[in-house]
Amino acid sequence: MRLSVVQAYTAVRTMSNSKSIAQSASPKKIHPLFTGGVKTLGTFLPSPPTLIHYLHLDPFASSPSTSTSPPSPSSSGSPAPLTDGLEGKKGKKITIVFYDLDGTLIKTRSGAKFPTGRDDWVWWHPSVPRRLAAEHAAGKHIVVISNQGDSREKIRREWRAKVPLIAAKMPKDVPIRVLAALNKYDVYRKPNTGMYEVVAALYAARGYEIDLERSVFVGDAAGRQGGRGVPKDHGDTDFKFALNVGLRFVTPEEHFLGEPRGPFPDPPNGFRPAKLASLANLPPVVPSNTPITRPNVEIVLFVGPPASGKTSFFRKHFAGKYEHINQDTLKTRDKCLQLAQSCLEQGRSVVIDNTNRNRETRAVWVSLAARLSVPIRLFHFLCPLDLARHNNMYRAVYAPPEEPPRTLIPGTAFNTYVAQFQQPDITEGFDEIRGVNFVWKGTEAQRKKWDMYMLETR
Repeated sequence: MRLSVVQAYTAVRTMSNSKSIAQSASPKKIHPLFTGGVKTLGTFLPSPPTLIHYLHLDPFASSPSTSTSPPSPSSSGSPAPLTDGLEGKKGKKITIVFYDLDGTLIKTRSGAKFPTGRDDWVWWHPSVPRRLAAEHAAGKHIVVISNQGDSREKIRREWRAKVPLIAAKMPKDVPIRVLAALNKYDVYRKPNTGMYEVVAALYAARGYEIDLERSVFVGDAAGRQGGRGVPKDHGDTDFKFALNVGLRFVTPEEHFLGEPRGPFPDPPNGFRPAKLASLANLPPVVPSNTPITRPNVEIVLFVGPPASGKTSFFRKHFAGKYEHINQDTLKTRDKCLQLAQSCLEQGRSVVIDNTNRNRETRAVWVSLAARLSVPIRLFHFLCPLDLARHNNMYRAVYAPPEEPPRTLIPGTAFNTYVAQFQQPDITEGFDEIRGVNFVWKGTEAQRKKWDMYMLETR
């Protein structure tokens, strides 16, 4: 069973706390080699391997006048908070200013695109510390949400050593919490919302709810195109993250300098299922005037891109009646053919759940059907490729715990499918061809996550 983001994070903290208790009787001195020789400030909290969580000062203990408000219903046009199972645990609302880090709170001292080491940083603008102090004085909490994707050990070590140095330069008594996603493709990486869900869970455990109407996300990745000496944004993940969570979004220029909002695509470029509203009006299967399953022994061949709903369709309509044959499970086509032939010879129908993207691949199964004198029907999954890519990310990072775990399929698999795809035709030897439109199934909470902007695989 898959753990939710909050459950996974809680499990790591629980395990770490248990180890801390067991080791507290005989603490060991850490050699400077493993700390980079830096006297640490703040604490790196227990986290999953792909997440860094650092805290300098407790914002609940040190906030002079925590900015809270009583819970109130969201306005009809606002996205609902992402609670990830925290419903029923709402308390006083608290305002948080969420920041991106690089290009928003800090920049390189050297002027290089990427920092050369832990000391290669300065505040993005001299006004940044004053603004942070003012936000703290107003009772707002400060949380950094950052993507860090370089997997080289030295780079990660230097970045980790830099975080306490930033904390040391914070205005006196101003707390800061920093979360950083390390994996390029998981639930924590923006625009995915895993880091926000970790923060929301921590606040819920303290009896607080994040006030989305008053909170804000400040980031430089807005999708601005640049020009006239102004560099192009490296992406739009900050803007999409804010939209996914339901936060107001501003750029550093707006937030710190009071400049007017610069032009960038709003809504941002990129795919969301809401862009395919017409899908909801399509019939699930076409033609729909005959039964999906048949009493006689047969081969059913699925055709469609990865993550287009093939296996879910099998579970709904064929499970328990037909043998499920999948090359991802059996590893080779020969093993698939051997199992299919064995089942058919024993009087059991089979479903071939692979992409089967071209005539050459499908001809193997048409030949088997002819040799064994059984009918063969084809179900073509008509899921748009953008939606299939989107589903790929959703089911890998957000699918509910009761669903079987799915690994993220690389983007090259979709590119290969498109390059080699040939439209199925009845003349290939099929007894019937039917189209299958993608139909969303799930709870309203699950649908909200499915309809968010996702990371895009390459």
